[in-house]
Amino acid sequence: MPQVPNVGTPQVFSGPRARFRLQGVTIAYAGGVSGEETIDYEAVDVLDLITVKEHVPVAYRATLSAQIFRIVGNSLKNQGVFPKPDKIITAEALTAAIEDAELTGKTMALFTGVRTASHTFDVAARGLVTENVNFVAIKITDESESALA
Repeated sequence: MPQVPNVGTPQVFSGPRARFRLQGVTIAYAGGVSGEETIDYEAVDVLDLITVKEHVPVAYRATLSAQIFRIVGNSLKNQGVFPKPDKIITAEALTAAIEDAELTGKTMALFTGVRTASHTFDVAARGLVTENVNFVAIKITDESESALA
């Protein structure tokens, strides 16, 4: 019989419960994290037919982006997250995770084969310095899949 959740325990995953980690380590103050999985389809266009005959899946892609606050003396390059130019070719792929740190301790999304693609930063006269970091990944696994269940 399924267990009935406690009425007082929030069931919706929220930002204050979330923790963002790279290689199992919280690397910065994360203000937000976004993940995306896409499937690329190629249309099969044939003669004598105005509509597409079918869509054939040709690629699976996963991406991740994080908005972080810049910590003085703790740059992404210093941490090995964004490789220095002479290390780009040999940089190891990373693992990233979004975890429910507050209630369950479960990993909500696991990104494997992660590589940093770009980062930008914003400095304003009266604001906090933030960085936007974009990653590519081989795969995203969520808590419904056997590796995280």
